[in-house]
Amino acid sequence: MLFKEINPFVRQALNAQLTRQNKTDTFNRIKTVDCRLFYIFAARGKISFESASYELQAGTIILFRADTAYTWEVDSVNYYAINFDYTQNFSHIKKKFHPISIRKFSEADIIEKATFQDEPLLNEPLVLSSAHKLGQDVKRIVTEYLIGNEHVQMLTSALLKSLIVEILRKKKASLSVAEQKTTEIARNLIEYITNDYANEITYESLQKKFHFNPAYLNRIFKAATGNTLHGFLLEYRLNTAMEILTTQNLPVHQVAALCGFPNPYHFTKAFRKFTGVSPTEYRKRNLV
Repeated sequence: MLFKEINPFVRQALNAQLTRQNKTDTFNRIKTVDCRLFYIFAARGKISFESASYELQAGTIILFRADTAYTWEVDSVNYYAINFDYTQNFSHIKKKFHPISIRKFSEADIIEKATFQDEPLLNEPLVLSSAHKLGQDVKRIVTEYLIGNEHVQMLTSALLKSLIVEILRKKKASLSVAEQKTTEIARNLIEYITNDYANEITYESLQKKFHFNPAYLNRIFKAATGNTLHGFLLEYRLNTAMEILTTQNLPVHQVAALCGFPNPYHFTKAFRKFTGVSPTEYRKRNLV
Protein backbone atom coordinates (compact mmCIF):
# COMPACT_ATOMS: atom_id res chain seq x y z
CA MET A 1 0.00 0.00 0.00
CA LEU A 2 0.97 3.64 -0.29
CA PHE A 3 1.48 5.79 2.76
CA LYS A 4 -1.07 8.35 1.57
CA GLU A 5 -3.71 5.62 1.78
CA ILE A 6 -3.50 5.17 5.54
CA ASN A 7 -6.66 5.81 7.54
CA PRO A 8 -5.89 4.25 10.91
CA PHE A 9 -8.38 2.39 13.04
CA VAL A 10 -7.61 2.51 16.76
CA ARG A 11 -8.72 -0.80 18.22
CA GLN A 12 -7.47 -0.22 21.75
CA ALA A 13 -5.52 2.39 23.74
CA LEU A 14 -4.34 2.03 27.29
CA ASN A 15 -1.77 2.87 29.94
CA ALA A 16 0.30 -0.23 30.75
CA GLN A 17 2.99 -1.26 33.21
CA LEU A 18 5.31 -4.27 33.29
CA THR A 19 7.57 -5.22 36.20
CA ARG A 20 10.03 -8.05 36.67
CA GLN A 21 8.94 -9.85 39.83
CA ASN A 22 12.31 -11.44 40.64
CA LYS A 23 15.76 -11.99 39.14
CA THR A 24 14.73 -15.24 37.44
CA ASP A 25 11.56 -13.76 35.95
CA THR A 26 11.71 -13.56 32.13
CA PHE A 27 9.42 -12.12 29.48
CA ASN A 28 8.11 -14.16 26.57
CA ARG A 29 8.92 -13.69 22.90
CA ILE A 30 5.60 -12.42 21.57
CA LYS A 31 3.76 -11.19 18.48
CA THR A 32 0.58 -9.19 17.91
CA VAL A 33 -2.21 -9.61 15.37
CA ASP A 34 -2.54 -5.86 14.80
CA CYS A 35 -0.07 -2.96 14.79
CA ARG A 36 1.38 -1.40 17.92
CA LEU A 37 2.55 2.01 18.99
CA PHE A 38 4.25 2.41 22.39
CA TYR A 39 5.22 5.62 24.12
CA ILE A 40 7.61 5.06 27.02
CA PHE A 41 7.42 7.46 29.94
CA ALA A 42 9.49 5.46 32.47
CA ALA A 43 11.67 2.39 32.03
CA ARG A 44 14.63 0.32 33.18
CA GLY A 45 15.61 -2.14 30.47
CA LYS A 46 15.24 -2.67 26.75
CA ILE A 47 13.01 -4.05 24.03
CA SER A 48 14.37 -6.56 21.53
CA PHE A 49 13.26 -7.31 17.99
CA GLU A 50 14.71 -9.83 15.56
CA SER A 51 16.97 -7.21 14.00
CA ALA A 52 18.08 -5.16 17.03
CA SER A 53 17.66 -4.30 20.70
CA TYR A 54 16.95 -0.80 22.04
CA GLU A 55 17.57 0.65 25.48
CA LEU A 56 14.37 2.19 26.73
CA GLN A 57 14.18 5.70 28.11
CA ALA A 58 11.50 8.24 28.79
CA GLY A 59 10.28 9.86 25.58
CA THR A 60 10.88 6.85 23.32
CA ILE A 61 8.27 5.95 20.70
CA ILE A 62 8.13 2.46 19.23
CA LEU A 63 6.04 1.65 16.16
CA PHE A 64 5.70 -1.70 14.41
CA ARG A 65 3.42 -3.80 12.23
CA ALA A 66 1.43 -6.91 13.08
CA ASP A 67 3.43 -10.16 13.09
CA THR A 68 6.51 -8.46 14.57
CA ALA A 69 8.32 -10.59 17.14
CA TYR A 70 9.52 -8.70 20.21
CA THR A 71 10.55 -9.22 23.82
CA TRP A 72 10.46 -6.89 26.78
CA GLU A 73 13.73 -7.23 28.71
CA VAL A 74 13.01 -4.88 31.58
CA ASP A 75 13.04 -4.51 35.31
CA SER A 76 10.11 -2.15 34.84
CA VAL A 77 8.44 -0.12 32.11
CA ASN A 78 5.49 2.27 32.06
CA TYR A 79 4.03 3.10 28.69
CA TYR A 80 1.03 4.05 26.61
CA ALA A 81 0.01 1.40 24.11
CA ILE A 82 -2.13 1.88 21.00
CA ASN A 83 -3.34 -1.15 19.03
CA PHE A 84 -4.37 -0.24 15.51
CA ASP A 85 -4.72 -1.09 11.82
CA TYR A 86 -3.42 1.18 9.09
CA THR A 87 -6.82 1.16 7.34
CA GLN A 88 -10.49 0.96 8.29
CA ASN A 89 -10.95 -2.29 6.36
CA PHE A 90 -11.34 -4.29 9.56
CA SER A 91 -12.89 -1.65 11.80
CA HIS A 92 -15.89 -3.96 12.29
CA ILE A 93 -13.62 -6.17 14.43
CA LYS A 94 -13.95 -4.48 17.80
CA LYS A 95 -12.36 -7.24 19.88
CA LYS A 96 -9.31 -6.18 21.86
CA PHE A 97 -6.31 -8.33 21.02
CA HIS A 98 -3.36 -8.97 23.29
CA PRO A 99 0.12 -10.31 22.49
CA ILE A 100 0.52 -14.01 21.75
CA SER A 101 3.53 -16.22 22.37
CA ILE A 102 5.35 -16.83 19.08
CA ARG A 103 4.95 -20.56 19.74
CA LYS A 104 1.19 -20.20 19.47
CA PHE A 105 1.07 -17.42 16.88
CA SER A 106 -0.26 -18.18 13.40
CA GLU A 107 -0.13 -15.96 10.33
CA ALA A 108 -3.83 -16.71 9.91
CA ASP A 109 -4.39 -14.64 13.07
CA ILE A 110 -3.06 -11.43 11.49
CA ILE A 111 -5.87 -8.96 10.95
CA GLU A 112 -4.25 -6.79 8.31
CA LYS A 113 -0.96 -7.22 6.45
CA ALA A 114 0.26 -3.74 5.57
CA THR A 115 3.41 -3.38 3.50
CA PHE A 116 4.39 0.10 2.33
CA GLN A 117 5.88 0.53 -1.13
CA ASP A 118 6.93 4.15 -0.61
CA GLU A 119 7.83 4.26 3.09
CA PRO A 120 9.96 1.19 3.87
CA LEU A 121 10.82 2.55 7.33
CA LEU A 122 7.33 1.47 8.39
CA ASN A 123 7.94 -2.10 7.27
CA GLU A 124 10.41 -2.63 10.12
CA PRO A 125 10.23 -1.70 13.81
CA LEU A 126 10.67 2.06 14.05
CA VAL A 127 12.20 3.42 17.26
CA LEU A 128 12.38 7.16 17.87
CA SER A 129 14.09 8.46 20.98
CA SER A 130 13.79 11.90 22.58
CA ALA A 131 10.23 12.28 21.29
CA HIS A 132 8.86 13.88 24.47
CA LYS A 133 6.81 16.44 22.56
CA LEU A 134 4.88 13.68 20.83
CA GLY A 135 3.96 12.16 24.17
CA GLN A 136 1.08 14.61 24.56
CA ASP A 137 -0.32 13.48 21.20
CA VAL A 138 -0.17 9.84 22.30
CA LYS A 139 -1.78 10.72 25.64
CA ARG A 140 -4.64 12.51 23.89
CA ILE A 141 -5.37 9.48 21.70
CA VAL A 142 -5.43 7.24 24.77
CA THR A 143 -7.64 9.67 26.70
CA GLU A 144 -10.10 10.20 23.83
CA TYR A 145 -10.34 6.46 23.25
CA LEU A 146 -11.04 5.74 26.93
CA ILE A 147 -13.63 8.52 27.21
CA GLY A 148 -15.34 7.21 24.08
CA ASN A 149 -17.46 10.23 23.22
CA GLU A 150 -19.30 10.73 19.93
CA HIS A 151 -17.14 10.39 16.81
CA VAL A 152 -14.28 8.92 18.85
CA GLN A 153 -13.35 6.52 16.03
CA MET A 154 -13.04 9.39 13.54
CA LEU A 155 -11.12 11.57 16.01
CA THR A 156 -8.62 8.94 17.14
CA SER A 157 -8.04 7.94 13.51
CA ALA A 158 -7.21 11.53 12.54
CA LEU A 159 -4.99 12.02 15.59
CA LEU A 160 -3.10 8.78 15.01
CA LYS A 161 -2.62 9.53 11.31
CA SER A 162 -1.12 12.91 12.18
CA LEU A 163 1.08 11.31 14.84
CA ILE A 164 2.41 8.62 12.48
CA VAL A 165 3.25 11.27 9.89
CA GLU A 166 5.17 13.26 12.52
CA ILE A 167 6.99 10.16 13.78
CA LEU A 168 8.05 9.28 10.24
CA ARG A 169 9.24 12.83 9.55
CA LYS A 170 11.29 12.96 12.75
CA LYS A 171 12.80 9.53 12.10
CA LYS A 172 13.87 10.57 8.61
CA ALA A 173 15.36 13.77 10.00
CA SER A 174 17.39 11.82 12.58
CA LEU A 175 18.59 9.41 9.90
CA SER A 176 19.54 12.35 7.70
CA VAL A 177 21.77 13.72 10.47
CA ALA A 178 23.39 10.30 10.87
CA GLU A 179 23.90 10.02 7.12
CA GLN A 180 25.52 13.46 7.04
CA LYS A 181 27.94 12.39 9.77
CA THR A 182 28.73 9.17 7.88
CA THR A 183 29.33 11.08 4.66
CA GLU A 184 31.58 13.57 6.44
CA ILE A 185 33.73 10.80 7.94
CA ALA A 186 33.94 9.03 4.57
CA ARG A 187 34.95 12.30 2.91
CA ASN A 188 37.69 12.84 5.50
CA LEU A 189 38.94 9.28 4.98
CA ILE A 190 39.11 9.81 1.23
CA GLU A 191 40.98 13.07 1.69
CA TYR A 192 43.45 11.40 4.05
CA ILE A 193 44.03 8.43 1.71
CA THR A 194 44.46 10.54 -1.42
CA ASN A 195 46.97 12.78 0.35
CA ASP A 196 48.93 10.05 2.15
CA TYR A 197 48.62 6.98 -0.11
CA ALA A 198 52.41 6.84 -0.70
CA ASN A 199 52.98 6.12 2.98
CA GLU A 200 51.97 3.11 5.03
CA ILE A 201 48.26 3.18 5.91
CA THR A 202 46.94 0.53 8.28
CA TYR A 203 43.74 0.08 10.25
CA GLU A 204 45.75 0.96 13.34
CA SER A 205 46.97 4.23 11.83
CA LEU A 206 43.41 5.09 10.75
CA GLN A 207 42.14 4.43 14.26
CA LYS A 208 44.82 6.70 15.69
CA LYS A 209 44.03 9.40 13.15
CA PHE A 210 40.22 9.33 13.34
CA HIS A 211 39.65 7.98 16.88
CA PHE A 212 37.14 5.37 15.74
CA ASN A 213 37.21 1.59 15.77
CA PRO A 214 38.58 0.32 12.40
CA ALA A 215 35.57 -1.95 11.90
CA TYR A 216 33.26 1.06 12.33
CA LEU A 217 35.32 3.16 9.92
CA ASN A 218 35.24 0.39 7.35
CA ARG A 219 31.50 -0.10 7.75
CA ILE A 220 30.55 3.56 7.29
CA PHE A 221 33.04 3.97 4.45
CA LYS A 222 31.50 1.05 2.58
CA ALA A 223 28.00 2.38 3.25
CA ALA A 224 28.98 5.75 1.76
CA THR A 225 31.13 4.59 -1.19
CA GLY A 226 30.24 0.95 -1.85
CA ASN A 227 33.90 0.00 -1.39
CA THR A 228 35.98 -1.12 1.59
CA LEU A 229 38.82 1.03 2.87
CA HIS A 230 41.36 -1.56 1.73
CA GLY A 231 39.73 -1.85 -1.69
CA PHE A 232 39.60 1.92 -2.17
CA LEU A 233 43.23 2.40 -1.08
CA LEU A 234 44.46 -0.39 -3.36
CA GLU A 235 42.53 0.90 -6.38
CA TYR A 236 43.71 4.48 -5.77
CA ARG A 237 47.34 3.39 -5.55
CA LEU A 238 47.08 1.28 -8.70
CA ASN A 239 45.31 4.00 -10.69
CA THR A 240 48.03 6.43 -9.60
CA ALA A 241 50.66 3.93 -10.71
CA MET A 242 48.99 3.66 -14.12
CA GLU A 243 49.15 7.43 -14.43
CA ILE A 244 52.85 7.55 -13.52
CA LEU A 245 53.79 4.65 -15.79
CA THR A 246 52.45 6.45 -18.84
CA THR A 247 53.72 9.94 -17.98
CA GLN A 248 57.16 9.35 -16.48
CA ASN A 249 60.04 7.10 -17.44
CA LEU A 250 60.75 5.84 -13.92
CA PRO A 251 61.83 2.29 -13.01
CA VAL A 252 58.97 0.04 -11.93
CA HIS A 253 60.31 -0.35 -8.41
CA GLN A 254 60.38 3.43 -8.01
CA VAL A 255 56.80 3.75 -9.29
CA ALA A 256 55.82 1.09 -6.77
CA ALA A 257 57.43 3.00 -3.90
CA LEU A 258 55.80 6.29 -4.96
CA CYS A 259 52.41 4.58 -4.83
CA GLY A 260 52.78 3.02 -1.41
CA PHE A 261 54.14 -0.41 -2.40
CA PRO A 262 57.50 -0.91 -0.66
CA ASN A 263 57.73 -4.41 -2.16
CA PRO A 264 57.97 -4.35 -6.01
CA TYR A 265 56.89 -8.00 -6.22
CA HIS A 266 53.64 -7.30 -4.37
CA PHE A 267 53.11 -4.25 -6.57
CA THR A 268 53.53 -6.24 -9.80
CA LYS A 269 51.24 -8.98 -8.54
CA ALA A 270 48.52 -6.52 -7.55
CA PHE A 271 48.94 -4.53 -10.77
CA ARG A 272 48.63 -7.63 -12.95
CA LYS A 273 45.49 -8.72 -11.09
CA PHE A 274 43.98 -5.24 -11.49
CA THR A 275 44.84 -4.62 -15.16
CA GLY A 276 45.55 -8.07 -16.58
CA VAL A 277 49.14 -7.15 -17.56
CA SER A 278 52.41 -6.35 -15.80
CA PRO A 279 53.49 -2.73 -15.17
CA THR A 280 56.13 -2.99 -17.89
CA GLU A 281 53.65 -4.35 -20.44
CA TYR A 282 51.09 -1.70 -19.48
CA ARG A 283 53.69 1.01 -20.10
CA LYS A 284 54.58 -0.43 -23.52
CA ARG A 285 50.94 -0.61 -24.59
CA ASN A 286 50.07 2.91 -23.53
CA LEU A 287 53.10 4.99 -24.45
CA VAL A 288 52.45 7.34 -27.33
